[in-house]
Amino acid sequence: MRLIHLFKKELAHEARDWVREELVSETQANAILARYGESLNEDPNKNSFGYYLLMSLGALFLGLALILIVSHNWDEIPRLGRTIALLLLTLGCNGQGIRLFLSERKQAGTAWLLFGSVSYGTSIMLIAQIYHLGEHFPDGIFWWAIGILPLVIFTQSRLLALLSLTLASIWMIVETGEDFFPTLYPLFAIVTLWLTLFQKSSRLLFIASIAGLIIWLNLALAWLMGSGIHFAPFEEQLPFSLGIGIFLNGVAWWLMRTNKHDWREYGLVTHIWLLRVSIITLLILSFEGAWEDYSSGFDWLSISGIAAVFLCGGLSWSLSRKSGLYASSPALLMSSYLGCCFLLLTAMDKMEFVTAIVTNLILVLMGILLIRRGIDQNQTHYFYTGVVTLLLTAFLRYFDLIGDYIGGAILFMVAAAILMAAAKYWKYHLKLVTETGKAQDQESA
Repeated sequence: MRLIHLFKKELAHEARDWVREELVSETQANAILARYGESLNEDPNKNSFGYYLLMSLGALFLGLALILIVSHNWDEIPRLGRTIALLLLTLGCNGQGIRLFLSERKQAGTAWLLFGSVSYGTSIMLIAQIYHLGEHFPDGIFWWAIGILPLVIFTQSRLLALLSLTLASIWMIVETGEDFFPTLYPLFAIVTLWLTLFQKSSRLLFIASIAGLIIWLNLALAWLMGSGIHFAPFEEQLPFSLGIGIFLNGVAWWLMRTNKHDWREYGLVTHIWLLRVSIITLLILSFEGAWEDYSSGFDWLSISGIAAVFLCGGLSWSLSRKSGLYASSPALLMSSYLGCCFLLLTAMDKMEFVTAIVTNLILVLMGILLIRRGIDQNQTHYFYTGVVTLLLTAFLRYFDLIGDYIGGAILFMVAAAILMAAAKYWKYHLKLVTETGKAQDQESA
């Protein structure tokens, strides 16, 4: 479960060699691979997947070629002829795709529907150009994306879902750039989540839809602060966003405890990406200037932001506590650290110096915990992430001192003391475990 996708395929390949060399039996190899959703049997869909992928790419290239040909002769074709040709092309491709799909030739049908979807988008843009309908160009992208959405539900195709979500994300960006709120974006993300959770497996689509929803939520907060007329980003969005991240980590651990293999994969991928994003965020917050924009003084926004951090921390802890200490402790640690920092900034002036120092110490603590976890659980990813976190913290603080030289030296000494104390405790703990093991062996003998 903890192996990444490519390593699982390598493991299946190695297991076939073990069976041929009679190191393990076929039953044992299959039992091992079953833990990771693999088997000794060659994937029967592997060859057909290659065919499907090449056909889909061919359909995409064909659509691009068609656009260039039409554009080259565009002015020589009468306006009515151009419109009819575009409509016939779109209807023909999609009709052929649906016919093949209903006759159980699903991969060929999906390739035709992909070509039809590209033709549909091309038709929207070119017909808008013919009749000069381009006053608000994001509308064209929206109608393109939402026109594909029924096909996503009907075919349950990951390729069409990727096209629809990509178009919807582009629409969200350009709509926001035009100072309009993309109200219907969650519809695309929820359909994609439904597809990945209950129909087809796709880590890319799952993570993309979650990321899209987080961005949309932040846009919604800024839109609400602008009274639903324009975007008005505010400093207190930061604790809200960080709280959502802490809550999602709890959801990731909950997913990793479910019985569904795909859901466990989603949980693991979400947890790993949240870990990377949290380290980058802490590195940014380790600079004193990163806290300066957060306003001081109590009001309903600042209180709501702080309450959201603590609430999300509590929810995350309740979702992850059954997975053990390594799962639940970050929820309490991060929510307590962030909640107290924002509370300090709100209650008192000129506290950016203190919050930056605390953030650097949290980075040191996170590095120690990751190294410890990597060694305890024999997972190199966490071990090296912890090492990189400590080295990056030292590198940044060496070139960007907090305070003067003496202040920077004191910070390095405190960090060194924490590292050495952790090492001493680790050595003591290992000695205690070894002595306990020997005592149990002597009693059993």
